[in-house]
Amino acid sequence: MFNKNNTEQGLLLKRMQDCTLFCNFSTSEIKTLLNIAHIRDYAEDEKIFDDGTIGLCFYIIVKGSVRIISEKEGKINMIREFKEGEYFSEVHLFSESYHTVSSIAGEVTKLIVFAKPDLEDFVKIKPKLGNKVLLRFLEFFGSKMDELYKENRELKHKLKT
Repeated sequence: MFNKNNTEQGLLLKRMQDCTLFCNFSTSEIKTLLNIAHIRDYAEDEKIFDDGTIGLCFYIIVKGSVRIISEKEGKINMIREFKEGEYFSEVHLFSESYHTVSSIAGEVTKLIVFAKPDLEDFVKIKPKLGNKVLLRFLEFFGSKMDELYKENRELKHKLKT
């Protein structure tokens, strides 16, 4: 992984350090994690994953953008667009659920991709760092749950008034 040119290596490292999920990780820890990552390049409008396929990966956008779309009756609706430095599909590292949407590259795009089987093996080989990753994701999901509970309470309150 780290015999790539220094510019790309530096950009991959920066994107990982800037990602809120890994911002408290040391440079050494991030380099170790990048060794299990897959770096993928996509052309504009190229599919990253399809609705109905099993999701097993988590993605960080290094360069470019990704559109999350819904395809119904031949019509494409954009649900969300992610930009450089953002990430998506994090839940698929922890479940083998099916994608309910599709994703395409909004332009020429480079992604850091973490696959569930690789992360599972990593936790066995490097338990200390693997558990740090798992705990960080648990904190993230806990925070998201708190936000959803709060939003749910507010919506219920609005419906009562």
